[in-house]
Amino acid sequence: MSRGLRGLQPHVANRLPPEPSSDTRLAGLIGDHPSRYSQSPAIWNAAFRALGLDALYVPLDVDPLALPGIVAACRQEPRFLGANITVPHKQAIVPLLDELDSSAERVGAVNTVVRTPEGWLIGANTDGRGAVDSLIGVWPGRDAPFLPTLARKSVLLIGAGGSARAVAFALAEALGPEGRLFIANRTAETALELGRAVNALFGNAGGLDEADAELLAPGLDLLVNATTRGQAGPRPAGPGRLAYLEPFSSLAPADPPTIPERSGEPEADRLRAWFPTAIGDIQANHAASIRFITRAAPTTAFFDLIYAPPETVMLRHARWSGRPTLNGQGMILYQAVAALCDWISRPELESRGLDPEAARQRVLEAMATAWDPGR
Repeated sequence: MSRGLRGLQPHVANRLPPEPSSDTRLAGLIGDHPSRYSQSPAIWNAAFRALGLDALYVPLDVDPLALPGIVAACRQEPRFLGANITVPHKQAIVPLLDELDSSAERVGAVNTVVRTPEGWLIGANTDGRGAVDSLIGVWPGRDAPFLPTLARKSVLLIGAGGSARAVAFALAEALGPEGRLFIANRTAETALELGRAVNALFGNAGGLDEADAELLAPGLDLLVNATTRGQAGPRPAGPGRLAYLEPFSSLAPADPPTIPERSGEPEADRLRAWFPTAIGDIQANHAASIRFITRAAPTTAFFDLIYAPPETVMLRHARWSGRPTLNGQGMILYQAVAALCDWISRPELESRGLDPEAARQRVLEAMATAWDPGR
């Protein structure tokens, strides 16, 4: 017998909502604390309504130690359609799945999981497509894309984690043989490994130590942040500790201090305890970020995969300097459209005989309308 969300609740830290009916299909977002910031439930549920699907999408706050349990529960729940995967589980979930699509196998990370009728869990990755589409696609309500093309551009990607890997392969393909992709990471060997993997396919990528990234600034057409520096909300920082990354720019080192995590403590009290210890690190980070941006060409564009807050410190510095900026909202929308239409709800759409492109446009418009800029 189906237990629905009751079967998932023991593996999830946040309280899940009641289900509308026993026939409602289920989907969700698995991350460390998506219930605190994610737009995904709002935009996915709007898309389900626009398509007339009886389905519910919920945030699933999952501790790394609870990841195997939630995966097993999803596999056993027949009403479970699939899930999106976000930090810090995009790579950790890979060995727990039954099969990987080529998109996920190539990057070694998963952002989309679909459950087959037989209970198999298949991983895919739509992050790369979402990033590229957000840069060169025309969003609902806009007349032109952020960039007319990526071909032949010189791009610096900061970060080499799960999202960064997906974006790296997609960017390199879009840049073409005459473009150039530089991948910088604070752990240089990780950047070098990713650069070698991307270069083996597209011949236009290389990795470097993040400490040397500023030297590239004058020749860049686009800079992309794929790290968590600048992201809203507290971050786990070891057993019983937390830190904040929102006050930092991704263009410079960040070494935030940590404070004890006390259950039920108001956020304002946490910040009052944390901020005085972080002031020196924040000031040094901002000074280095501004120096980096002022070395870049006046036309260099800045793209941050983060969307909470809507404007990160990096984007604010770039905007103050008159350079074009874009946050991660469009990437979330476009990767979600691909995840829904190509994977999680594809059988439902096919059974209804819906035109794929018409459904895709309907989903995109519904998701864009449901986006809450104040979230």
